[in-house]
Amino acid sequence: RGDWPPLLWVCAGVVLNALLIERIGFIAACTLCFMCAVRGLRRSEGQAGGGWPRLAQDLAIGALIAAPAYWLFTLVLGINLPGLTGTGWL
Repeated sequence: RGDWPPLLWVCAGVVLNALLIERIGFIAACTLCFMCAVRGLRRSEGQAGGGWPRLAQDLAIGALIAAPAYWLFTLVLGINLPGLTGTGWL
């Protein structure tokens, strides 16, 4: 039997990323995707959601992963990713 709520969290993260990446930028969209995926994976292991502190921690970790990835792709590799501003830093 499938564990549907965790699967829905992970799918929601991927869909939100696809829908929002050009509106809110790469970093914010990937941060949301990370948060949803981690929440789904925790639930699949039977762990509790953790409330607001865990949500804030997941968002911070997601941003700490997404920001260097964005800068690596845009500044080092020269690949154009959607950003929030035209400066190339967000």
